Parts: sequence; C-alpha cells; structure tokens
Amino acid sequence: MRVLFFSFVLLCSKFSLASGLMLAEEVKLQSNSLGEERNLLIKLPKNYHNEEKSYPVLYVLHGQWDMLSTLSTLDLLEDQIPNFIVVGIESRGKELSPENGKTTPFANFLEKEAVPYVNENYRVATYSILSGHSNSGRFVLDYWLSDNPVFSKYFAFSPSLDDGYIVDKVSKSNSEVLKRKAPLTITIANEGEHMQNPFTELTKKLSNLSKGSFEFQKFPDQSHRTTKHPSMQYALQSTFAGWEPTYEVKISGLDGLKEHYTDLSNKYGFKVLVPTETLQKLTAHYAISENATEELNKHIAFTINQSSEGIDSLFEISDYLSSNGYKEAGEIILNEICNQSKNNQRCSG
Repeated sequence: MRVLFFSFVLLCSKFSLASGLMLAEEVKLQSNSLGEERNLLIKLPKNYHNEEKSYPVLYVLHGQWDMLSTLSTLDLLEDQIPNFIVVGIESRGKELSPENGKTTPFANFLEKEAVPYVNENYRVATYSILSGHSNSGRFVLDYWLSDNPVFSKYFAFSPSLDDGYIVDKVSKSNSEVLKRKAPLTITIANEGEHMQNPFTELTKKLSNLSKGSFEFQKFPDQSHRTTKHPSMQYALQSTFAGWEPTYEVKISGLDGLKEHYTDLSNKYGFKVLVPTETLQKLTAHYAISENATEELNKHIAFTINQSSEGIDSLFEISDYLSSNGYKEAGEIILNEICNQSKNNQRCSG
C-alpha cells in the first residue's frame, strides 16, 4: 500500500508532468531547387544540449500548419516513444503535387537540401520518419514509391487520393519491389466516397506486403482536418509498440531494465538510454521498499554513470522525498549518492 500510494503521489508530481511546449527554432534555408528561401522549424529534445547522444528525426510536411499538433502529440506520448528532433518543413500547394513520375523541385529540396542540412548541423541518428497530411500525404506516398529510400518510415494521413494517381502508380508497381520498401502507415477520416473508395482500393493492393510493413487505420469520427492528431498518435504508438517497459520489467531489477533498452537500440539502430524520469521513480521505489538496498545502489550507480544530468536528478528525488513525508528514504538516497561520488560539492559541503 505504501508503494502504491507513493507511486500515485509521484505521478502527480513535477517529475512526471509532460514538459511544456516550447517554440521551435526557425531556420531560413536558401534553396537552389526551389529558387527561393524556405523556412524550417526545428524542435530539439529537452536534453539535447546536456547529452552527446544522437536522436531520430521526424520530418513534418506542411510544417507551418502541422508543427503544433505534432509537438502536442509527441508531448502526450513522451514515455511511449523516442525523443525526436522534429523538423517542420514549410510546404504548400502545387509544389507537393506529383509530375508523372518525375522528381519534383520540392522532392529535390527535401532530399538534397533540407535533410543534408539537418544531418550536418544536428546530432541525428540513422532513423527518420517522413510525415504528411492531405496533399502532403500524397507527396509522402509518391516519394515512398520512388527509388530514393531516404527515410526509415513513412506516415500518410488522409492523403489526397481522389485523382487516382497514387492508386494507379501502385497498380503498376512490382509487388516484390513494394515489399522491400520502408514501412508505411496510412490513415483516413470520414471524408466521403471520393476519398474512401480510392483508399479502400489502395489498401487492397498493398495488403500483400509483409506483416508490419504496411498499416492502415480509419477514423470514422474524425474530419479531414481533425484526423491529424489521432493519426499521428496512432502512427507513433503502432510504430513504437512496446517502447515503454512493462511494470514487471521495471521492477525486475536493473539488468532486466537495461536489457529492454538495449533491445530497443538494436531494433531501431540508435542508442536508447533509460529515461532519467524512470530511474528517478525506481530509485524512489527501492528507497522506500524493504530489503532493496542492493538494487537501490545499482540504480544510483547506473544513473550517475549514464548521463551528466544523472546525479542532479538523484539529488532532486532525494530532496523531494525528504520534503514530502519520506525523510528516511531521502536520506538513504543522499547517503548512497555521496558514497559513490565523494567529491561532489554537495557531499563535501
């Protein structure tokens, strides 16, 4: 009962509150492909400047409109998905339309200018996602069908299919070639037969792809506009299903927890650290539990060594416990921190 009560208190505390949304950095990129300056909106993970790790990238077309809904969805799913560098790309109108199989100026801008700029200026992992809604969703599908495997996964939300272009292009594509393409997620809202019929036809044509490489989801209670948020939520949760360890894994001990995140690193191709917030909660859990000294000490040592912010997060949870009715547990954590980091200023003071 004591542990359950504490878990409730902690979940309601500042340690588990979703981080506030921050304005993205605006970058103006001169494009030779488009013959003009183009805006990129770049949102870095909250700990980007405190760590040396690389992050996967989520590219959002229609960035001038869809960046906010994307960031709010990522914020809600904070514990369920990776931390992303999010890049909103200004895009609109006819520049996103296909040109009978030709590489469009916007596709050149995306592949040869925008993505290289991000790769050269930020610590990016090899995993990336291209996401688009409406006519930018059709662009995503057209790009997915091209011979340029730049991205690791593709999201197309309520894509404009009513002109028949994408369905016809898929019909003419070799099924074995399609099976080798990156995974794809397509969604649709309640949008009438002009959209529903080509969506149904497209899903039938793609249904023979290998399991896990193609997903589609209908949102009959959503409109074309309102489907943005549930579509992004569905796409991210299905892509990263099993990202957050189960309660059983969390309390099984440090070895099981480390194995979970090592498996994620191997699966997605970039290093995944155990979240600091998870380590804080588990440190508190073991500090107030009986006969858990060994696991407590292991978690404290691991937290200190994993990242530069680790020791500060441990002091934070120690202070929180001491100020909220768990003084003994807070002192146990503090003493072990100082046992392992004797030269820390707070310990020597």
